[in-house]
Amino acid sequence: MATVALSVSHPNSEHIAAAVRQERRAYTFKIAVSMALYACLFFVLAFCGPYVLPAITLISDAPLTDRQVAASQLLLLSDTVWVAIPVFFLGATLFSMLVTRRVVDAFERLGQSARTWASGMVSHRLQFREADRLTDLAKLLNQGWSQVGQGLETMQQESSRARATVDGAMKIILAQGVGGSEALRQLQTTTEALDRIQAALGRFEIGPPHKPRQS
Repeated sequence: MATVALSVSHPNSEHIAAAVRQERRAYTFKIAVSMALYACLFFVLAFCGPYVLPAITLISDAPLTDRQVAASQLLLLSDTVWVAIPVFFLGATLFSMLVTRRVVDAFERLGQSARTWASGMVSHRLQFREADRLTDLAKLLNQGWSQVGQGLETMQQESSRARATVDGAMKIILAQGVGGSEALRQLQTTTEALDRIQAALGRFEIGPPHKPRQS
């Protein structure tokens, strides 16, 4: 079946696409910053953990020998802090980049599917990777578009049947020699309406579900 593209003005579609890309970049930046801050907080807490017990011992009423041991531990930790801090921040950066990349990839797949649906390909099906943990969202969207496709296919079939019935009725009326009757004019109006419906349905690709290949 031939597919006709939706009649959307080119400048308007470019404006919408640019707005979507800008919004996606802003959201990606927010996600990256949030992940970096969370990762830094996690690594800082992990780094400060060894300081807690010696600090409590040092300020408590513990015996002098215990406080001396605690002070020695704090001095030892303070000597290694400058080596540990770059390692912790590097780990936080790598962690945030990894998580951000997975989020961006999932949004990219969703954006591609949205553009495909907007072009009229109702048979397209969204498919995330297993690692994205978004299979439920893909299933919900695919079910919705499957129902849309079934509805469009039913409308297409029934409009074709109605057009065939109207054409048959017009032939009968013309065969009876009442070409200028009101009934014939009504049937002609119905034929024009059915033609417009079929033209609108022709803008969509209706067929078996099509899933993109996994990358």
